[in-house]
Amino acid sequence: MKRTVSCILTALLLCLAAGVQAQIFNTKKNKDADELYAEAVQATRAGQYQKAIALSQQALKIRPDFTDQELLLGRLYMLTNNYPAARMYVHKVIKKSPNYRDAYLYAVNIEMLTRQYAQAEKYVNDALKQFPGDKEFMLKKLGILDVTERFQSGNVYAEDLLEKFTGDTSVRKAYVGHYLMAGHFYRQRGIPSLAEQHYEKALAMQPGNQEASSSIMNMHLKSGSYERALEQVNSELAGNPGSYDLLMRKLGLLQDMHNYPEALNVLQQVLKNHPGDAKARGLDLSLRMEAASWYTNTDPYMLYTGILEKNPGNREALDKVIGISLARGAYREALAWINTGLKSSPGDQRLQSLKLDVLESDRKFGEAAILAEKLLRSAPSAEKRQRYIALRVASGRDYLAQQQYDLALAEFESALRESPSDTAALDMTANTYITQKDYPRALDVLNSALAAHPSNARFLMKKASVLAETGQYDEAADIARSLQTRFPGNHRYTDLITDMHLTAGRQFMQAEEYTLAKGQFSLVLDNDPDNMEALNYLVNLESARQQYDSAIYYADIALRLQPDNKEMLLKKASVYTDMKRYADANTINYQLMQRYPYTVKYRTAYVEGLVAEALAHWRNNRPDSAFPIFQQALAIDKKDSLALLNSMNILYARKSYDSALVYANEALRYYPESENFLQRRALNLEGLQDYEAAARAADTLARRFPSADNKDYADLMASKGLKNQFGLFYLNSNYDYASSNYNIATVEYRRFFKKGSWAARANYAGREEGTGLMGEAELYYTHSKSLYSYALAAYGNKIVFPQLRLAYSIFKTFNHEIEGELGARYLMTDSTNSVTGVTSIAKPFGDFWVNLRAYFISEEGDFNTSFNLTTRYYMNRRQDYLALIAGLGTSPDDRSRLVQFPELTGLLTRSIAAGYQKTIRYRTTLGLFGTWINQKIGDNQFQNQYDIYITVQRKF
Repeated sequence: MKRTVSCILTALLLCLAAGVQAQIFNTKKNKDADELYAEAVQATRAGQYQKAIALSQQALKIRPDFTDQELLLGRLYMLTNNYPAARMYVHKVIKKSPNYRDAYLYAVNIEMLTRQYAQAEKYVNDALKQFPGDKEFMLKKLGILDVTERFQSGNVYAEDLLEKFTGDTSVRKAYVGHYLMAGHFYRQRGIPSLAEQHYEKALAMQPGNQEASSSIMNMHLKSGSYERALEQVNSELAGNPGSYDLLMRKLGLLQDMHNYPEALNVLQQVLKNHPGDAKARGLDLSLRMEAASWYTNTDPYMLYTGILEKNPGNREALDKVIGISLARGAYREALAWINTGLKSSPGDQRLQSLKLDVLESDRKFGEAAILAEKLLRSAPSAEKRQRYIALRVASGRDYLAQQQYDLALAEFESALRESPSDTAALDMTANTYITQKDYPRALDVLNSALAAHPSNARFLMKKASVLAETGQYDEAADIARSLQTRFPGNHRYTDLITDMHLTAGRQFMQAEEYTLAKGQFSLVLDNDPDNMEALNYLVNLESARQQYDSAIYYADIALRLQPDNKEMLLKKASVYTDMKRYADANTINYQLMQRYPYTVKYRTAYVEGLVAEALAHWRNNRPDSAFPIFQQALAIDKKDSLALLNSMNILYARKSYDSALVYANEALRYYPESENFLQRRALNLEGLQDYEAAARAADTLARRFPSADNKDYADLMASKGLKNQFGLFYLNSNYDYASSNYNIATVEYRRFFKKGSWAARANYAGREEGTGLMGEAELYYTHSKSLYSYALAAYGNKIVFPQLRLAYSIFKTFNHEIEGELGARYLMTDSTNSVTGVTSIAKPFGDFWVNLRAYFISEEGDFNTSFNLTTRYYMNRRQDYLALIAGLGTSPDDRSRLVQFPELTGLLTRSIAAGYQKTIRYRTTLGLFGTWINQKIGDNQFQNQYDIYITVQRKF
């Protein structure tokens, strides 16, 4: 017997060790999907998209059907330009949740960004079926019609939109934009009538729209319709009579129409309203001269041209015509008369000089340079050489403006052949190479220029800029510092040094060379200690490197320079948040919010900071500290989803289900389609044991978000509202020492009530000696959260079954989920009575549950013991389990041996049983158990019993 007890204790210790090991390996708490989602949202707001993507993927591994998380991941891929991945996740959300509004918005945006306009329109149409009359989707559809140039359909849609949302600013803006785009379309395709119609529609909605009025005006001018253009300007002036731009536009039209009296009147009005305007003052003289020339009855030009027609060689008339043409600015006419004179006198130096002047005045620098070279070669002089060089440079400058780089370089080279050290030619040659980003050649030219002009500040500065562009920042800075030393009061050179180091620092940051970048920004501060841009970059840089103390150091320097710099204060608060110094961050955010109460950005930053601080307390198992901070956040933004969610989570953990339910209902007012909040509402109703309401809430959750977990939870809640259960049990016992078997059939009805359940059973066993019947009444009753009772009374007809069987146990739950039992059993049979004391201890270890029960049996003066060790492994949210039971001795709770209990007590009996119980949708429970029992009846004599036990139970 001692050896047997030792074996049992050893087995018990092994089971306990296995359970403890399982518990140890499961104590590490992993973040759940909701926590990962919350972190992903925070990372998205901070612009940390790759981190947010990684967190989102972790969350989806835990909960594959997490719809909000899938949509966030779709948005993140869109933000990182991974449109195929973004499209996949957003499409999945739409397929699972056709009424998820944001998913359609993202889907339309993705297709618009990838120019898949047909697909974008399909999603807009699908969205409008789900959300008829939704303004945002209607605006998107109008945009698609515009971008696909279906303007007639767009007209109808724009009018419908305006009628539906008459006073809405965004709709009115989209309406004007549509008609402007349509007007441009028809104008470009040469359909002015339709273009003008659409521009007029835009002007009718927004009378002062410059784009529409200018477009109409340009169309009139292009077609030569000066009168219509003048009517357009007059109509606009009626609404804004003092407009400088409109008056000058009218003046120009009148001038083109040669209506000089009216033009002069308009000019006087402009001068009256704007007496200091230089342009208007300049027009006063030129307009009067133009008018005088136009209206004169005796035009000298016409008289002299008449003389030349009769006498082409009249030199005086020729000089007069050339002079009048030049005075009027008619350079082409003057040039034609000069060429006429040169035909008869090709060597006339005066005419050639006049021609050179005319060509230069008419900006025909190339022709002027050729003529200047001819004049230079015929009679060289320093003045002629300088003019020739200047004309070559001017010609090259024109080619450069037209991006004809080869021609420009040819002109500059011509100038340099005449004067290799000419500063203008060298400067423009360098500019040409710089414009083409041909930095090596630009440096060659600049080095040549500096060889000729070593102290030229312009060439030095330009060389420093080119060196900076090629990444040679140190050499560039050396040149800039030398200029700064030469010209200490000139901020231009200080600014150059600063710009070069800032540019270098930015490029190093983009390459993630943070140490090199920091060196460049530090050099900026050496040169310009008050440079806010460098300080800003240093704060960003050190924060990115997680050198938070250094980031705060630079932020403090910036704030000493500009104490009220809002962006730097916000950045400092962000660094504190990264350091998890949430209280410090929130102090800054609160001050910003108080100072700028109507700026949403600061209010949002403060709320997010409060939520982050509260989450830190919550994750560190300090819910009492977290809860009031969540309340602070909600006092500012009652719709903050994270604050609402975590407030109800804390209350749920406290089992304050009624208070948590208030938050769940409030959250659903703002987010009626949120899976999280629907789930929390159901859980809190379950906690309040309002199973009917919980079942309705769980059913709504499962219908809107039909994931496997949600359907399973809906089944669980529906089952908890069921009060009745019907059961059938069948026990078959076979013996290797008897010719017949025992078969016991049992039918049971069980009723559940708030404090527990009661059951009535009828047992039937057919035997040769008669039919055995026994009725049973059973009760489970909960006294408190940690205390409940079990009681049983059974009465039989003495055939097969005992005549009377009574049982009672009381169970108490202690710390660490340890459950203890004390009880008693009474059994009365034909031959004897027995009284048994029962004690047991049980404890769960993760998914395992272990129970050791001992029976102390007194029977007609004899005393025996019996022990049972039960281990269960729970699965499927503890609905199903596998069981392994080891026994020593015969206990009065063993139904298969009650019929032989008096004969079996005292024998060395060993048993082992295994079984499996499966629950289907929390309503139907099936069980199958097998037991082998070995009894020692004498020296080296044993007998065996084999039991099969089948159970079926159904709640209703």
